[in-house]
Amino acid sequence: MHEDSKAYRAFQTTQGLMEFNYMPFGLSTAACTFQRAMLDTLGKLPFVVSYFDDVLIFSKSWEEHLEHIEKTLSALREAGFTVKPSKTIVGCEHINFLGHIIGKGQLKPDENKTEKIRNLRVPTTKKEVRSVLGLLNYYRRFVHNFSAIAQPLAELTKKSSPNKIVWTPECQESWDAIKKCLTSEPILKVPDPSKPFVVQTDASNKAIAGTLLQQHEGTLHPCFYASRTLKDRERNYAIIELEMLAIIFSP
Repeated sequence: MHEDSKAYRAFQTTQGLMEFNYMPFGLSTAACTFQRAMLDTLGKLPFVVSYFDDVLIFSKSWEEHLEHIEKTLSALREAGFTVKPSKTIVGCEHINFLGHIIGKGQLKPDENKTEKIRNLRVPTTKKEVRSVLGLLNYYRRFVHNFSAIAQPLAELTKKSSPNKIVWTPECQESWDAIKKCLTSEPILKVPDPSKPFVVQTDASNKAIAGTLLQQHEGTLHPCFYASRTLKDRERNYAIIELEMLAIIFSP
């Protein structure tokens, strides 16, 4: 921390007044400050992706990878950051990053997370539904037309809904469908900017959806699924207007 800022973060102990030498993560602005510092340090390196203290370095060959590692470590060193060797993985084909397994041009959910989803019990309160939807929403990119499928569950979280929910057959059908999609080895292809994309859209009286695809070895593979429920005013649209809305919304 800057010397001028340390006094503002001081705290009293039995041994006297203590000050932080380094920024503690308990501060409300600590996370965004740290992320901004990481972006300033590594943002100009095209072979690096960073999210807080998780840093990915990707390369096309082993020789190139060693060069990229050297440049990344040099940038971190110049900025005053340190790297813990025991938390470093070098030269892997697959990596677990933010709950996703990335490697060989593919993206899929972390198996530990999908196992957790598989073992989820049916929620009984509005708070539990919101918590479960938070987990499921994180992986919505792997589910075609997620918003339409999850709509019965989303209805349970509205202000007008009772805290002790009424679990209908439609809720169970939605629950089973989402869990099946996320626990049946869903895999997305990592987009290749040098190749053309294909966009498929879908619209109903409940939601709109779009799928980003690319050709790989003669077959169209999904790269991303996007969807959202319709707003109240949009439910009055004609089907041709909904189809156009889906095109505008799609990735």
